[in-house]
Amino acid sequence: MRRAAFAVAIVAAVTGCAAPSGKPGDAASAKPTFSLPHIGLFDSPGEKKPMIADLKPVPYQASSLAIGEQKDLARQRGEGLGFVRVETLERYLNGIRGRLVSASGVSNVPGQVLVLANPAYAAYSTADGNVYVAMGWLPYLENEDEVAAILAHELSHVLLTHHSADIVSGVQKKGQALHELGVNAKMALERTSTVAKSDQRALATVQASMALGEKLVMPAWGRRQEREADLLGVDLLVRAGYSPAAMTTMLEKYRAWEKRTQKSDEELQKDVADVAQKDLGKAMSLVLSHVVDKVSASHPDTGQRIEDIATYLDRHYAEIKIPDYRVSPWTAVKGKPDVKEITHNYESAFAARKLLDEHKSKEAYAKAQASASGRTAKDAYPNWIFSKSAAATGQNAEAIRALQRAIGANEPIREIYEEMLLVQERSGRFDTAVQWTDKASITFGEADRWVPHKIRLLRKLGRENEASALTLKCTVETPDWRHQCQEANQTPLLRATR
Repeated sequence: MRRAAFAVAIVAAVTGCAAPSGKPGDAASAKPTFSLPHIGLFDSPGEKKPMIADLKPVPYQASSLAIGEQKDLARQRGEGLGFVRVETLERYLNGIRGRLVSASGVSNVPGQVLVLANPAYAAYSTADGNVYVAMGWLPYLENEDEVAAILAHELSHVLLTHHSADIVSGVQKKGQALHELGVNAKMALERTSTVAKSDQRALATVQASMALGEKLVMPAWGRRQEREADLLGVDLLVRAGYSPAAMTTMLEKYRAWEKRTQKSDEELQKDVADVAQKDLGKAMSLVLSHVVDKVSASHPDTGQRIEDIATYLDRHYAEIKIPDYRVSPWTAVKGKPDVKEITHNYESAFAARKLLDEHKSKEAYAKAQASASGRTAKDAYPNWIFSKSAAATGQNAEAIRALQRAIGANEPIREIYEEMLLVQERSGRFDTAVQWTDKASITFGEADRWVPHKIRLLRKLGRENEASALTLKCTVETPDWRHQCQEANQTPLLRATR
């Protein structure tokens, strides 16, 4: 009760803080002619000739799934924990990307490189050509060649138009699957709030089993695409003057991270069963965290990838002289005052969040306070974690101030909007909660994930006609979210209680 009351107090203190109100603009929609590489379905990628041999030096044609570079940035900002904006680092990364694009021979390739506020070893690209690299990589990359290897792999997905596949494995799909899991679990638990706790625990365990059994399968075509991106990435490294061996050393680091962080599904099932007996919320959090790790790592076996690259190098590049790794440029960039400070502060924020999960509030507070200082004093993620840490240690006024800074940050994060929406809803302020769904939709590129929230809230306001109309629109225009929208439209009307 104390925690809920404090959450309401925070909302009262910060309601009215302006969220970014401008609707992100779409990028130009010119679609020049582009000749795609032709690789037979049953051919082994890169077996007969280098992948790049089929990449024609003509203007790039945008994927049919592209939504515009700026809207894509807005949506991806809302799919994770936001972006870390460091001008020096962004300029450096985009310089490497430009070099790789030039090496490809393809012109007019859209997109840019952004850094994610994410402690994992993660990277991905989207149909609009943008490449997103998690901060978790940065401390462990040893040279510019390894940085280029990550960018070359993701750029290869763009150049090979993998995002135009009939079945899309992009971040939107992954985020949608996670959201569906979370919404279904929440709704099921709410419906069973009057049954015995033992039944609720059983439900949570069953849902965990379903999540692990049904959400984590990677189709074969995805594995093929990953292999193609690895091999074309090697070609790009060679043509751009980087060491192709960096693709291997980068993947070796990724494999080491996998071994450090991943548990087997059997171990997780046991952990979930044990935790569910004491804390349902923590059990579901454990499942969701594991699902995030698994679906985000949409690559085939890393060891096999390393072997495939070695075979490819022997087949096509055995005679070339491998250049030395470019260590000094990467070392110099990491040593720049702004990059060094911001990287250190986000590492402190990541550490603080982990300490909070371990219920070490005092230690978390010290780390979080340090993270929300200097060049990151107004950043959303460090202040969000600082707010949580301050609240956990009873420093409510400080928590409110940190949350105010997080909400007003230039680079917002989705979690704050979800928390504000939830607190408003629990407090019965459904009108204000609807306003938060509208703010979130504008801020995060009209992402579909906010539609079920709005439908549910409209029902609670007794505005069933609007809720039904929005459900129909969702069903027709965004079929991937049909189930969630229809579920939300089953929310009991609360007109009689208002």
